[in-house]
Amino acid sequence: MPKRLTLAQVENYRRDGFISPVRMISAEAAADTRRALEAMEESQGGALRGTVRTKLYLRFPWAYALGTHPAILDVVEDLIGPDILLYQNTVWAKSADESSYVSFHQDNTYFGHTPCEVVSVWLALTPSKPESGSMRFLAGSHRLGQLPVRYEVEQRNMLSSGQRVDADLSGFTAVPTSLEPGEASLHHGLLVHGSPPNTAIERRIGVTFVYHSPALTQVGALKTSALLVRGQDRYGYFELEQPPLSADDPATIMRHERGAALYRAKAEELGNHTITRHDTVGA
Repeated sequence: MPKRLTLAQVENYRRDGFISPVRMISAEAAADTRRALEAMEESQGGALRGTVRTKLYLRFPWAYALGTHPAILDVVEDLIGPDILLYQNTVWAKSADESSYVSFHQDNTYFGHTPCEVVSVWLALTPSKPESGSMRFLAGSHRLGQLPVRYEVEQRNMLSSGQRVDADLSGFTAVPTSLEPGEASLHHGLLVHGSPPNTAIERRIGVTFVYHSPALTQVGALKTSALLVRGQDRYGYFELEQPPLSADDPATIMRHERGAALYRAKAEELGNHTITRHDTVGA
């Protein structure tokens, strides 16, 4: 039996490729996390740039605590089993009345996991509504498998590669999500999804965490790293990471830089040749 989800929710995930909404943490805990994130942004001089946006859980204890939260891991376990690696996490923030958007894409394009039993958790730190640019899911599109991609790099696109699924998706309807702070949506690594601009008067902030089983391998030659957050790794396909000690600890910084570099190298190997596009202001 599932630990936190209902059997119907698990079945919905298998059929549609997503579940939304799922309460993960309290609204108060989400507000605390938002304060920690925005304090980090202020210390960085504004919006996060460079490798600090990749695998935040390796550098910042607040991100590690969130990515290993029992409520989140219980839900992930209900979908992919008891042995869990944390592969990636980042922040998705859209300022009020901002034109930035995310083109329709599949996450696994630059993960390369095979078979793609990968689940992404998108946790809202602020209200995430259709008017504020919440995610849209093409329900059932994950069953199409890995789809061709075309690249249209544009300043407003939050995806560094500008990737867009290059396939006929006219048979699918975009389903918008609606999340309150502390709620999350979960989606399959092959589900086609994107998000429009934020036309609301409030900033929209979400944190994503990507999980998978240690049994998965990756397309390509390069080996990447991941953090064992529950169960065991009996395979050794990924270099195992270590939790952060503190954001300013030299060893923590070194481990984060290595993990981020491996992740970026794999994404570039798989086709994201502009992965550094958002590293500097105005890029």
